[in-house]
Amino acid sequence: MNTATRNEPIYVFRLTPAILLIWTTLSLFLFIITASGASWYYAIIHKQTASFSIKSAEGGAWQGIIGLVVLLAITFVTTIIHELVHGIAFATFGGSPRYGLKVKYFLPLAYATSPGNIFRRNAFIIISLAPLVVIDVVCLLMIAIFPQAPWLIWVIAFNTSGAIGDIWIAVQLLRCPKSIRVEDREESIAIYAPLNVTRQELPFAITGKNRFSSSIKNVLNIAFMTFALVLISGFLLVPILKILEIPSFVIGNNYFLIIRWENTTKGFGFEFTFLYFVIVIFILLLLISFTNMLKRRHF
Repeated sequence: MNTATRNEPIYVFRLTPAILLIWTTLSLFLFIITASGASWYYAIIHKQTASFSIKSAEGGAWQGIIGLVVLLAITFVTTIIHELVHGIAFATFGGSPRYGLKVKYFLPLAYATSPGNIFRRNAFIIISLAPLVVIDVVCLLMIAIFPQAPWLIWVIAFNTSGAIGDIWIAVQLLRCPKSIRVEDREESIAIYAPLNVTRQELPFAITGKNRFSSSIKNVLNIAFMTFALVLISGFLLVPILKILEIPSFVIGNNYFLIIRWENTTKGFGFEFTFLYFVIVIFILLLLISFTNMLKRRHF
């Protein structure tokens, strides 16, 4: 049996619009799920809910603008740290990391790469997942120590959802034979394999295009409906509740808060957690499953 590695890659994985569309959709879901989990973790540790609110604030418009700028700054710093951890992992396994920022299919993408350096499969999986594990674990520890830093929930959610490409590649590589080698070429991932490994043993080929396209369409429909409902509730529910002078109410409790509406003589406030998003997604999935079941029975 010849186990010598080929000089040319057996396969080159490239980012296509279809794959980027899937990554973006999965990233949105991952953001919601991760933020919900981190919020629950914060509530359990500190006996109080980390929530997001819309209130009749005294600070006016500037307070909102400053908050947005701070959020963007946190996002930018998180992105830089994410790529630096990739680079450290590349260097740890003998690579020569390079960094950059580019626009791919109208989306800004930051990256760390090490072209010309070939890594073992397991080493490349570690390189791919290092920022996800390191940043999330550090933030979870900091949340446990500093109750005044609930903004770390955003860091965890953004870092995890932003690692969807890394997770995707790691999962695909785990399905490959352990003997393969991997090269990050910035624009693509090259797979090198011994002569005894065939192209058919790699999991990157897309089969059943119609079924694949249908799955993409279903996922995107769910994502669109979820975020549409969230936006509608966020922008319309507050003025509707105020116009109708709905009395204060709470859905949930201190550990599993979903929505809190406060309407007093001093003002009003609408407060929600990421669990609200999860509930919306769950309801949509139930409705879609029920509708499909009725269609199958009808036909």
